Order: sequence, then structure tokens, then C-alpha cells
Amino acid sequence: MIVMGLMSGTSCDGCDVSIIEIEEGRPKLLFFYSKEYPEKLRKRIRRCMDREKGTVDLITQVNFEIGHFFGEVAKEAMVKSGITPHLIASHGQTIYHIPRPDQNKGEKTKSTFQIGEAACIVEKTGIPVISDFRVQDVAAGGDGAPLVPMADFIMFRDKNKSISIHNIGGISNLTYIPKGANPEDVIAFDTGPGNVLINQLTRELFNMEYDSEGKIAKEGKIHMEIVNKLLEHPYFNLNPPKSTGPEEFNIDLLREYIHRVPGKDLLASVTFFTAKSIAMAYKRYVIPLGLDEILVAGGGAYNRTLIEWLKAELKGIPVYTFEEKGVNSKARESMAFAILGYLAWNKKPNNLPQVTGARHPVIMGKISFPYSSR
Repeated sequence: MIVMGLMSGTSCDGCDVSIIEIEEGRPKLLFFYSKEYPEKLRKRIRRCMDREKGTVDLITQVNFEIGHFFGEVAKEAMVKSGITPHLIASHGQTIYHIPRPDQNKGEKTKSTFQIGEAACIVEKTGIPVISDFRVQDVAAGGDGAPLVPMADFIMFRDKNKSISIHNIGGISNLTYIPKGANPEDVIAFDTGPGNVLINQLTRELFNMEYDSEGKIAKEGKIHMEIVNKLLEHPYFNLNPPKSTGPEEFNIDLLREYIHRVPGKDLLASVTFFTAKSIAMAYKRYVIPLGLDEILVAGGGAYNRTLIEWLKAELKGIPVYTFEEKGVNSKARESMAFAILGYLAWNKKPNNLPQVTGARHPVIMGKISFPYSSR
């Protein structure tokens, strides 16, 4: 079966597309394509994520705008690859995620919200679309995250090595797969912020979308008092299963430093904090179980300073980027949702309850069919 996966993460970069072939065994990546959001749409999406600016009428419109954009990108990928998939699996765009309701914010219900209207993708491509994956896991008591570990298990399990697949997107998360593992042996959780604080700070201070290769941070001085203060965030004291998002980790945590710490120093401190928080999760929850290597994917894999500092914090554990292993790191999450879509289409459970906290396995995803006159 040929399946297309569509993914946009919390960094709001755009839409990643993977076309895979999958039956039994490991899937094969046939084609990868990525297209950035137009700047106007990116700004509207970020407004949707803002508790004050995300109005009902804005979210209603942006839901369709993302759907149309995803549909166009899917069509472009089909033309460029010459491949027409049997099925499209779309993650959509998360605009708010509440794994632990905060009464102080008026939150009462564990919930999550992804937009990017699947009907628009169906209409533009004429192909069935599976979408809105996370909500079924949340309905069963889970966090609705992380979801990629099921696909990681299918793609990367190894009889002879215990490995961790680490994604540094907006949020940082790991999937630990012991050697010879069964699905129920997988451990996975969000370690905390990935690129989210780095990117937001870079936009605020340097009017750039991200710190390319970590060059700005490399020039700064690390202020350990800032690092240690950020490491006091209560999220780091929670035991897995756990998940988080930009609702918890955002630039508001840094406001007190912005006007009294040099910009390069603050960015260096936040980058080192990010590396430190990732390493802390490994030392606490994974390394004691036995770990042979870590494979790093996501946009953060291209931040050389972040990776250098992470390797230094995890001395003795080999840390490789996907590219160092000859794998496209950007394709990982869109491939994952193609796999989750394939499982849903075949009515197979596609969450890992021990990872998300759900009461039982579920089949995530809602199916939208195209019209056929036959």
C-alpha cells in the first residue's frame, strides 16, 4: 500500500510530506517533499495559538486555510514524484494542547486541538484522508502525545541494540526501544522544550526565524544562573508518561532576562538549557536501563551548537544525527503519520498506552472519503 503522510509541528515551519510503501515489515520511503507556510499564514497560525488573540472566527478560517494549503502541497508532491497514494494521513497543525489542565488558567478538561480541514485535502486530491489522530487517545485518558513512538518501533527496532530515537522539533521527545523489544517495552515521553524557546527568542531579539546552525548561541556566554532557574520548571519533576507544549514552554519564561542580559548570552544560555534538560531526562530515565546509541532527528539536529553541547552532556553515549546515519531526519514525523494512518485504515491500534497514559489501545484517526460517481 502507498501512503502519504502530512505533518506540521509546533515550530509552524510548514508541511512535510512523505510517501511510503508499507505492507508487513519496515516501510520504505519513496519520496520526501517540504514546503514552508507563506509568512501571512504562519502569522495567522501563531495568533490561533495565542490565548488572547486566537478568536473563534480566526480559528474557523485558519482551519480551512491550512486544509487548502495541505491539499495543494499534497498535489505538488504527487506531481513531483509521479506517485498517487492510496491514502493520505494528515496530522494537521496543533494549536493548543492541554495534557494537564491548569485551574489557574481556567482549564478544566484534558484536551487537544489540531486544525487543517481534512475535507479540503480530500477535495483537492480525490484521495481518502485520515486525520485528527490525537483526540481518540485523549478520550481514552491519554495525553494524545507522543504518538510517533509506535512508528519509531516499527521503523527502528533492533534485535541487538538498545537505541533511542530523539526528535528535537519545537518540543523535544525521545523514544527508547530496548534491544529485542515488543511494543509494550517502548518508553517515550517529551523531555521538554526543543527548538521552541530558541526560535521564539531568536525572532524576538534578532528578527530571524531560527538560529542557523546555532551560530549566534556559539558566540554567547552561558549564564548558569539562568540555566539552573529554567531547570526548576515543575515539568522536569514529573515522571513519564508525560507530554508538554508551547503552552508551558514559551518566551514568557524569559521575559525577565530579555532587557538585562546580552542577546547572544541569553540565546547561548537557553540553548545550553535545552541540551541540559534533554541530557537530564536520559540520565534519569533511560541510561540506567542500558543504551547503545541515540539518533537525533528534527530541526534541532541541524543546530550544531545544540548537538555539540548535548554530546558533551552525554559523554560515553554515542549521539548521531539521522544524516550521519544516511537517513533524512526531516522525513521522520511525516513518515510516522503515514504509518499511523496505514494502521488505522487496517483497523489496527496505533497508540502505545504506556507512553501516552491511555487506559487501553485505540485506533486513532478519522476517515474522510472522496465522492465517487461509480
